Amino acid sequence: MIKRTIFITLSIGLFGQGLVAQEQDGKFLLRDSKAKITTFYAEITPTHLSSLADNTVSLSELAAGLIINHKFSISLFTTFGKPIENVAVPAKGSEEYQKWLDAGVEVDKLNSSTEFVYARFRHSGLNFSYLHKTQNTIFWRTGLHFGFKGGFNLSEDNNFLGMFDNIIYEAKVITLEPSLGAGINLLPWWRLHLDAGYRVINIDDRIIEPKKVNSFTLKFGFAFGNFRH
Repeated sequence: MIKRTIFITLSIGLFGQGLVAQEQDGKFLLRDSKAKITTFYAEITPTHLSSLADNTVSLSELAAGLIINHKFSISLFTTFGKPIENVAVPAKGSEEYQKWLDAGVEVDKLNSSTEFVYARFRHSGLNFSYLHKTQNTIFWRTGLHFGFKGGFNLSEDNNFLGMFDNIIYEAKVITLEPSLGAGINLLPWWRLHLDAGYRVINIDDRIIEPKKVNSFTLKFGFAFGNFRH
């Protein structure tokens, strides 16, 4: 009887030590960090208004990412939209015409009767945001869009998705867009976002002056995820 009691005691002790050893098997970034993933989320921004080349442009934006500790978010985003119409081709022999040539615009590919071309702007990249007191129905947020994958082009045509356009100029661009806005918790899985910002594009000023591409922006969108606290 005494031997059985000793055996049981030893077994319980060894089992307990095994549990402790499992708890002390190391430190892990996702398990032990104070930064906890709150939710994965997706965001749709059907209205993204700005100005480009003296035109009011309406883009749409898709984003997907994660929220950490209900306070910070990081996501991948991409924009798309209709091209800008009625970008005037400079008169042949003018200073603006020479700037286009120097910048690499293939004006010789245009028909002699072409007076206007289309401009298309797209960008994709990362968005970093801070969300303040998201447990409230209405909260404020601030963010920074960093677009590093995208471009600007000029084309004679406007075909489906720009796939068959006669492109006379194309260049990669980088964008920065700080913003400040508000979020509204509509449902535990649905949020409304309204943001105002300012977008800066590093485009060749021989094509378009910076003041014609750097613009205030206004966005209206929806986010979907598990927003319960």
